[in-house]
Amino acid sequence: MNYIEHLEKHCGKMTGHLEIEELQKEAIQLVQFQNAPFANAVTVTSLGLLRHPLQFENGSIVYQEVMLSVMQRDAESDLIELAYRLTLEALKTGHAYDLGEYLPMPDGLLSKYGFAALYVTTPFYFEESFQVHKGDAASGEPETVLPVWFVPIFASEVAYIEQYGVDEFNDMLYETEMQLLNLKRHPLFGDDGAIEALNAKRQLFVLECEITDDFFEDDIQRPLVLEGPLNKAYEINLDSEARGNAVETQTFLFDFLNHQNRFPIYATFFALKKEDDDRAFFTQHHMSFTSHVLSRQKQTNGWLRGKRTSTRESHYFTVKIEDARMLELILEHAYENAFMNELFMFSYSDRLSIQQEVETTYRKTRVLDDRFVYPQESTVVIVGHDGAMLYLLSNEEHFAYDLRTDWAKRLRQQLPSDTVIRQLNGEWFADL
Repeated sequence: MNYIEHLEKHCGKMTGHLEIEELQKEAIQLVQFQNAPFANAVTVTSLGLLRHPLQFENGSIVYQEVMLSVMQRDAESDLIELAYRLTLEALKTGHAYDLGEYLPMPDGLLSKYGFAALYVTTPFYFEESFQVHKGDAASGEPETVLPVWFVPIFASEVAYIEQYGVDEFNDMLYETEMQLLNLKRHPLFGDDGAIEALNAKRQLFVLECEITDDFFEDDIQRPLVLEGPLNKAYEINLDSEARGNAVETQTFLFDFLNHQNRFPIYATFFALKKEDDDRAFFTQHHMSFTSHVLSRQKQTNGWLRGKRTSTRESHYFTVKIEDARMLELILEHAYENAFMNELFMFSYSDRLSIQQEVETTYRKTRVLDDRFVYPQESTVVIVGHDGAMLYLLSNEEHFAYDLRTDWAKRLRQQLPSDTVIRQLNGEWFADL
C-alpha cells in the first residue's frame, strides 16, 4: 500500500488538491479530505514531503507529512496556508517536527479565534493504524512515514505545557472527543469559567425505535410516511423521563441541525398563525416557500342519523432554509407549532409529496386522510411531545448504521461538541 492509498483508507476519497509552484518543484502538493476524521470536518495534508528526509536535533532521520483538521469550513483557506507554510519550512530547513513542540501561530491566520500556537502531535482522532505508514518500496517510498498533526492551541494551554510538561498536556488532549477540531472551542486549561463551560455538556437520552406498521400512527402521530422501508428511527430526549424542557429542545435542535452544516434544509409546519402573517414573514426574510392543504374526510353510517360526511382542511407551509440565520428565524417563528403538538419537521429533501385519501375504518366511521410523503433516501427530524422531544428518521449513511458496527459512537459524531449521549437504549454511559 502506498501513502496515497494509506490516506484514502483512513480519510476517505480525496476531495481536492492544490499545486503550489514552490512545492510543485519538489513534487509536493496539498490534498484535502471532507468528513475526516469526523463528519463535517475537513483535513488538509501535504503529499510528497515523505520523499525528503528530515532531521531531529539528535541527528536521527525521519520522513513526515504535515496535516491539519478543523470543523469550520470558512477556515479552509487559512488551513491551506498553514499546511503550505509548514511544508515549506520543513523543506527549507530540513528540520523534522518533534512531537510535543509548539510553533507560534503566524500573524493573520485563524486570527479571529485567538490561538497562540500550533501544537505538534500524532493524529490521534484517526484510527491508530493511520499514525504510522509502512512505506511501499515499489513506489520509492521510505520504510516508515509519520503523519504529523498540528492542533491550534491557546496561550493558556502553552502556559500549561511550560508548567506541567508535555505528558500532562497530552493526557488532557487524549481525553477530548471532537473539541480540538472546533476552532470556537474553549481552552482546555485557563480561567475557571472556560473550564466550567467545557464540562457543562448537554446529555441526551436516545432510544432506537422499533419500526412497525403502527410506528407512525401510535408513536409519531403525524400525517407523514416515508416512500419505502425505514432503516432507522431514534427518539431523542434531553430528559430521562421523556418529558424534557421544550425551550432546551428548541436550542438543541438549532445546534444539531446547524452542526450538520447541510444547507438547504426544508421545514414543514402547520399554519398555526394567520396565513397572511406567515407569508409576510417569509417575504420579509427572503425565504422561498410552498403551501400545502391536507384534507381529512369522515364518513359515518349511523342507524339513527343515517350517512353523514364531514371534511376538514389543514394548511401547511414548507420553507427552504439556506443558512443558520434562516434556521434560527424559522425556529423562533414556528416552534409554537411544536408547543401546541402540531406538525413541525425538517428534512434534507425537497421532494415532499402528498398521498391522498388514505383509508382507515373505525367501527362505522370511514376516514380518508391525506398524508405527507418523503422520499426513502431522506432524513427527517420531527418535533414531538409538545416540543420537548425529537424523532429522527433516516435511511442515510450519516444516521442509519448496522448494529454490528460501533454505531453509537458514529451517531455521537453527528452531535454538537457540547453534547454527549448519556443513555442509549436503556444503557447508561459516563460519556460517549
